[in-house]
Amino acid sequence: MLQMETIWQQYLAAGGQPDATAFGVWLIQHRPQVVSPAPLSAGSPALDAKGYPGTYEAIEKHIRAAILVGRLERFLHQLTKPSMKSAGMSEDEFVVLVTLLYLPRATKTQLLRQCLIEIPTGSELLKRMKNAGLISEMQNPDDGRSAFIQITSHGRQHLLSAFEGLMQVEDALAVLTEQEKDTLLLLLERLDLHHSRRHEIKQVRELMQPA
Repeated sequence: MLQMETIWQQYLAAGGQPDATAFGVWLIQHRPQVVSPAPLSAGSPALDAKGYPGTYEAIEKHIRAAILVGRLERFLHQLTKPSMKSAGMSEDEFVVLVTLLYLPRATKTQLLRQCLIEIPTGSELLKRMKNAGLISEMQNPDDGRSAFIQITSHGRQHLLSAFEGLMQVEDALAVLTEQEKDTLLLLLERLDLHHSRRHEIKQVRELMQPA
């Protein structure tokens, strides 16, 4: 049974581009050549020892889920983009400011890690936000070599403007029933818990709990 790394190398060798969606399409189209099509038997694990999907059915489900999640993110981006633009901020700036509402005493490293933004990119982002008056720095009394990042009143005003705009955005979950929304939220929180633990950061539920 082939591991995902081997399949990925086959895809690249065939001239594929390093793109998840294109890879998923190629994988589905080339099922016979790359993966055993045998269905899972009772008690047979869907993942191999390294955590990769085993049979074609398991891999296809894995890839389709990744594609759908990626597409949903792009749909949401298109819905919220006008509101972000009207508020005069990027999505990364919005994420940073929202996070600072719940992490008022975070160092630069802690903040960027929580926002899942790489340090080099994030450092430039925070520098621009500081120059724009959206955030400020306060010396860490316990460590003179570091500082806490804080949201400014100007940053709060921008954030409020963004929230007001987002309230007018089309409900992306309107097609779901209330029960389906509850189920979706439960599944998303379960995934968030798993990946937050892997990255050693606070999950959304934990982050938003009252102090």
